Formats: sequence, C-alpha cells, structure tokens
Amino acid sequence: MLRYPKVPARPEGISAGNNSHTIQRPSKGGSTKRPCSWRSVFGLSVLLLSSLLFLIIPSGPLDLGNLSTALELLEISSTSPGENQLHVPVAETPVESTQQIQPEVQPTLSRKEESTSISPPKATTSTTTQVDDPDANCPFRNSPLYRKVYVYPTYGEVDNGWSGSILSDTGRNLSALTPWPWLQWERESKKNATSHYDINGQHVQYATELLVRDIITHPNSCLRTYNPEEATLFYVPYLPSVEHHQGSEKINNMSLSKYGQSIMDILDGKYLAWEQHFGLTSQYWKRKKGADHILVFSEPMHGLWHPRSRRGNFHFVNSQKQLTPPIVISVELSTTFVEMYPKCAAKNILVPYPNTDGRWFNGVLDSETDQIFKKGDLTVSNSEAILPAEKQLAVASDPSARPIAQYYAAGNHGTCRKLRESMELDYKTCSASHRVLSKLSKYATHGMRQSTFCPCPGGDSPSAKRMFDALLAGCIPVILSVDFVWPYTNDFDPLISLDPNEFSVKLLAGDYDEIKLDEKTCLVKNQTQPGLQAWMDSISVAEIQRLRKGVEKARDLYGYYKPRKDGSLPDNPLREGVLPDGGAAHALVNALADRAGGTRWPACEEELKLPRGEDPKSFKC
Repeated sequence: MLRYPKVPARPEGISAGNNSHTIQRPSKGGSTKRPCSWRSVFGLSVLLLSSLLFLIIPSGPLDLGNLSTALELLEISSTSPGENQLHVPVAETPVESTQQIQPEVQPTLSRKEESTSISPPKATTSTTTQVDDPDANCPFRNSPLYRKVYVYPTYGEVDNGWSGSILSDTGRNLSALTPWPWLQWERESKKNATSHYDINGQHVQYATELLVRDIITHPNSCLRTYNPEEATLFYVPYLPSVEHHQGSEKINNMSLSKYGQSIMDILDGKYLAWEQHFGLTSQYWKRKKGADHILVFSEPMHGLWHPRSRRGNFHFVNSQKQLTPPIVISVELSTTFVEMYPKCAAKNILVPYPNTDGRWFNGVLDSETDQIFKKGDLTVSNSEAILPAEKQLAVASDPSARPIAQYYAAGNHGTCRKLRESMELDYKTCSASHRVLSKLSKYATHGMRQSTFCPCPGGDSPSAKRMFDALLAGCIPVILSVDFVWPYTNDFDPLISLDPNEFSVKLLAGDYDEIKLDEKTCLVKNQTQPGLQAWMDSISVAEIQRLRKGVEKARDLYGYYKPRKDGSLPDNPLREGVLPDGGAAHALVNALADRAGGTRWPACEEELKLPRGEDPKSFKC
C-alpha cells in the first residue's frame, strides 16, 4: 500500500498567494529570528504541496483541475512583495494525464540570477520502467548483426529504400523496368493461403526463403539497416521457389529465368544483367565479390535453376552455387559434399526444413491428439503396440511413456526406393503400430506425437521435412540415409559441439533394404537380420530416456516459432506476419553473425585450389 507523507506545519514566513510563493528574507539590520534559507523554505512548501496533491488524488492521473484545487487549499499567507522578498512564480506546466506521481519525487530547482523557476515534479509510473531503447524488446537486439543487414529494396518500394544511389540507371526509370514476377505470385498466395502459405499443402515445406526474409526484414527483428555503408551483410530479396511454382501447386517452371541468370552472371563477374533486370547497383557486389551477400534456396534440388534428373553434388555446385563467394542458406547438404568441401560447406548455412503450421506450436495438435487417443481408449496401459521399455516407464508412472512403437509414412520413390518398399511392407503388413494407428488417425501430426520412434529413410535426396517434424512431435528420428546431415551440429560444422547422436539414431540403410518379415506369418525370415521392430524392442529404458532428453533440446533448436500454449500464436503465423522467434531463427542469426563481412569465403577459396576427386552423381542411401 502506498503511504502518503504527513502534511507538515506551515513554515514561518510563508504566506498564501494565488499563483506565487513569497519568502521573507531577513532584514539588513539583523533579526532575532533565525534566518530561513529560501531553498529550505521552498523545499518545505513543495513538500506540503505534494502532500496535499496526494491527499486529494491518492490514485489516478493528475490534471490541471486537481492542481488548482490543491493550490487553493494550500492557503499560504503572504505579505506584499517588497525589496526584502524574493518572488517565485509557480510554473503551470501541464502533467500528462496518463502518468502517476510518485510521493517520493522531489522538485527540481533551477536557480537564475533574479528568480528561481520551479517546474512541477516530473510524473513517473510506479508500476512500469521507462525504456530508453526503442529496440529493447527485439529478440535479436544483442546480436552483432543489430542494424547491420542491408536489404536490397524491393521493386518500386520507395518507403523501403527504392531511391537514390542504390538504384542502377534502369532502376531510376521504373517505367522501363519489368516488375519482379515473384512479388505478385507471393502476394496472391498470401492473400488466398495457397502454395507456400497453405499449411496443409505440399509447397509449405519450401517456405524457408519467406521465413529468412521475415527474420531479416520484420520491423521487430531490428536487424535491418537502410544504410549500405553500415552493413556487414547484404540480403538479396530473390524468391526462387515462389518463382519456380508461380503461386500454384501444379506449376514447376524448370526454365532458368532472367533473374536467376542475372545472379549467375554476377557470380562470374558480369554485372550488367543484375543492373538491368533487378534495377539495382552492383557496387556492393563488387567490393567483396559478393562474399557478404546472402542467397536463400528453399528446395533441396532447386536453386537459381532446376536441372532435371541430376543428383549427388550437382545441385549444390551448379544450381545453388555453394562453391562461390555468397553465403548460401539451404535446407540440404550431403555428407559426401561436406567431406569433399568442408571449408566451403562451413561458409554456407544449413537450416532445418520449415514448419509454419502454428498448430504445432500453439497446442492445437496436442489437444487433438489427446482427444483422438482418449476417444479410441488407447493408453500406455492397454496398447499392444507399446515397446517393452515404454511399458516399464508406464509402470513407473513416467508421463513421458508413449503407447506406439513407431510411426512410418514415406512414398516408394527416389534413389532409396528399394529401402522404402521393404520398410513399408514390413510396417503395414506386420507392425502392431500400424494396426493400432490405422484405427485412430492416418495423419502424421497425430501418429508422431504418440510414437517412440519415427523411421526416416532417404528418398529423392538425403533429407525430408519428416526428420524435423518428428523432433517437433517429440518422436525420436531413426535416420536411414548415409548422406543426411543435421543442421547446426558437428555433422555440418566441426566447430559446433551439438552431436546428432544425442537426439537421433542413424542406422545403415543397407541393413534394412530387404523385406525382413514373412508376409503371411510376420515371422522373421533371417534371425541375423530381424528388422526394425526387433531393433526397437531391444532398446533399453535408459537409452530411450537419454534420447528423449536430447529430442527436447533439438526440438527447441529446430522450431522457427516459440511454443505458445496460451493461444497467442495463430494457426498460420507466416501468413499473419508473426516474427519467427524460435530456436531455429536465433541459430540462423548467430550463424549469419559468424559469417558477417564474408569472413569464411577466403578459406573456401583456398580449399578450391586443392586437388580433389570427381563430384558424385548420386546420393548414398
């Protein structure tokens, strides 16, 4: 409770006036009374005034009406001003009506030669702290990249910098410059929640370029600078996946556009096409050959163009240009590529596949899953699909126990088709997990949340979104792909301490690419190779607990949005413009800061001078 100061007795020598205080000075001839310093008398009078103010308005805002009432009640007597009196006018500065006055606040005195002007105490708030830094709440405020990333302005957006010396001669004549086509496709997709903005669609897994753009350009991220001379990084606002699909689930434009060609040209030291088609100056590309520039590729086998029927290192080297100066952000690299080009791989940034479905983070899917399993009366106590180790946890009343051994779903295609076919047959024909889940829900969003393990084979390429969805669902990923690389781990960069073995299991695909179970009896064909289910049944309680602890850590690292169970995160946060603030966003900003100024390109450049073998033309399963 606030305690208000007691009203002191009226000091001698102070009399009331309408809008003035008069302080009696001692006469020149002396006085039997002790002289009263004008400062002390003035301080007492202000204390008395503040006391009355709090008696009149113990809470709520102070307005001029209250101030006038207080002055009238003060009734300080005064003699007429004379030569022995110092006239001190009261400043009638209005007080903000939205602020409250602290009882302890003392007036500020400003002494001048002939008079002392008193300003009312500055109103402060007792429950909040005044923030001097307008960016104090930005999630990346303490990053070395704070206001250090220059974003090339988007076509025609004058408010975002489309003016002045950043433009080429073509860019200054906007009527002669063709609008960047991906801008319209992206606007339409966002408006209609289609393509990259459809949280239930196929193209949502290619939203990395939109997430990275939002992380860098969102006004609350505080990374963007509008002065290129202050920048340590330059973001190129090209959206190759949006351009590739043209806002449609049915379009895959394989051709090389003039914009993709312009960037390929600039990496070869030819700048004219960039200035003609993007309408921007090339001077900042020339400074460091683009080593401080950021390019983003959302698809594992698409870059500046989409070559057909090419695998292995081809996409990394040729269409994504990962061996050239710019910092390339992508969702996939291979173990083979990282081993062949360790310095160049570390120059770039490998990020997790995106999940922009807010229901994964706001609790909606958790609630749905609980309701489905409750309705189906399936628990850790009665499930036929539970692992032996999970059953032990259930008996011990461990809330982490899960009733389903595994969830598997993958099409039969790609380089590792033989592996996928054998896994699917064993799972769908003989697995108790499939038998139980098929009666409850066909969706991965539910199955992963109640399963202990999620097998993830390679396919068209080593990686897939399912690896990361499994982690977000708390399901331990079982990787069956030699070439798969986990982002932000020592799989990718030896300077990083996080080991994928902490949160995932990697098995040799070759050990599981044959059907292990008899289709009719579901008995093991070869006891020396019993199959995935037998391997899972052998896992100990301690091992599951160890891996589950690592999964919790990785789940925070690989989510682009922080979990919010209070309903504050919309179901489609990317479409709603919510700033990505999860672990994946912070890891990306940290990785960019480590590469600011293009500092890792020289090591890559030297590495490329070394002899090396031929780039492989296929991935390893």
